[in-house]
Amino acid sequence: MDNARDPGMVFPVMMATNRLCVALVVIALAVASETTSAQSALGSERADIGNVAGDIWAVWTSPAHMRRRDVVTTAATLGAAALTSRIDSVGYIWMQTHERTFVMRLLAPIREGFPYSPYEFGSGQYLLPASVALYTAGRLSRSVNLRDAGLGCAAGHLSSLVLRQAVFRSVKRGRPRVSPSPFNISVPGSSEWSWESFYSGHLSNSMACASFLGHRYSLGLAEPLPYAFSLAIGLGRLADGHHWASDMVVGGVVGFAVGKAIAERQLRRTDAPVVAGARTQRAPLQIPVVQWSIVF
Repeated sequence: MDNARDPGMVFPVMMATNRLCVALVVIALAVASETTSAQSALGSERADIGNVAGDIWAVWTSPAHMRRRDVVTTAATLGAAALTSRIDSVGYIWMQTHERTFVMRLLAPIREGFPYSPYEFGSGQYLLPASVALYTAGRLSRSVNLRDAGLGCAAGHLSSLVLRQAVFRSVKRGRPRVSPSPFNISVPGSSEWSWESFYSGHLSNSMACASFLGHRYSLGLAEPLPYAFSLAIGLGRLADGHHWASDMVVGGVVGFAVGKAIAERQLRRTDAPVVAGARTQRAPLQIPVVQWSIVF
């Protein structure tokens, strides 16, 4: 089985992503040229950029401000990953030898080879354009919630990306596709894709967005759906031999923590009331009408 991405598939996806981003920017500028340049109730785009940069920086520097409970959580996560590593090989072999089972068939839409590649919502190829679309919709409709949804998921992805690259350069672990043993681990890390198994980027990225949405907004009965989609992406990557189960444990926890931190920073910037000593109240996610102006 191939141990690297097919360049013939990656290039068209990247081109399509670039076209989508450009199209969204062009639409935004066109709408802006038709509207007034007065100050929007949303504030300026410059302020949005500053807030996202601040959120990302806060995540990157959070290890320097760890409290005792953070140390305990980190130790517990690494301990859970170590325990899970005992079943890494068993889990992967079972998936490879039971492709026709009901469980594995359920994962088919989220695995490689399925049309439109839904699993790429765990990567910047889909997550960033989707974030741009949410942000654009928020600006066009003067919706703080939609704007912040786009900013939060983008900040989550970019925060997770840098953290993950730092780990890749520090720890080298062979993916199931190229390594028969989950304990083929060494330091320092590697820039070779086949040896970047630890930890799962697709799960971490998608979980950061899911956790952000869950902590930032009151989604009602739909609240489990982003988490379920993120976990499905992780299981699909597991079935396709890109990661071990223990990689998923760490990726999921990191993504959850990143999304939660960004949501809490956004909520502190809002005027929402604090409920009886609990966290700031979450707002319902609504989709209003379209109107926009750009102010820098």
